Amino acid sequence: MDRSLDWQRSWGTEIAKAPANMVAQVLPLTSRVSVDELGFDRVTMKEAVRRIVRMARRRDRARYVCTGNLDHLVIADRDPDFRAAYRKADLVVADGAPVVWLSRLASRGASGTLPERVAGSDLFWELARLSGEANLRLFFLGGLPGAAARAAAVVEKRHPGARIAGTYCPPLEAFDTGEEQARIRRIVRQAAPDVLLVGFGAPKQEKWMAENKDLLGVPVAIGVGGSFELASGIRRRAPRWLRSSGLEWLFRFAQEPKRLFRRYVVDDLPYFAGAAARALAARFRGPARLAV
Repeated sequence: MDRSLDWQRSWGTEIAKAPANMVAQVLPLTSRVSVDELGFDRVTMKEAVRRIVRMARRRDRARYVCTGNLDHLVIADRDPDFRAAYRKADLVVADGAPVVWLSRLASRGASGTLPERVAGSDLFWELARLSGEANLRLFFLGGLPGAAARAAAVVEKRHPGARIAGTYCPPLEAFDTGEEQARIRRIVRQAAPDVLLVGFGAPKQEKWMAENKDLLGVPVAIGVGGSFELASGIRRRAPRWLRSSGLEWLFRFAQEPKRLFRRYVVDDLPYFAGAAARALAARFRGPARLAV
């Protein structure tokens, strides 16, 4: 992440050296901001990473993290199971800039807004870099065929101390079978990672984490969408200036207009217009609502 350069060395070393019981107390639980009735935690990238390290080290129960964007708001509006998976998540970060914008439109004060975008693709690299310093084993699950393995190779080249416990890409045609699901759980349990990065895409990854988190023996799972494809170079990521201006989606659309036309043009843009109108209406009705 662009803003990480000025703080990542100092706090990364601090977390890596801190005893587990101290890390467990680094951050208190935060309230959630309701963005079109989906709750998001008010955290920065730095705070999100610290909370994930805390989850991985506590090991008292299984947890999972959602990285929500505008498309997730669209899906949640029509899929109650997906919406339930979000409600049960232990941490929900704003992966998309429009989610941050909507929180600011709806709120009259800073307490009801999301502080910044916490992109899943940036979170992937923060955890990859920190894995060696904090002694956290990562496992890459999902993505296009070969993407996870290639992403692991790129991570190990960029961060020689990174700890990758393994990778696995389930075959699409067999994914929903009981045999394949049992195989996925077995592979993950045998690898024994501290953090499981799941790249199945929405809504599959969120529902899968909610259903399987207690069967994997992993402290924390995180939905990272297409991060493996971006890290491996299979797909190109937008330039920094487009990312910082909230227009990364436009770069993706330019690369794959046929695949993304329905998602971005038919579904997401009209939904965003309606959500913005609802946010403004909520702003003038009264104080921003917080989701617990």
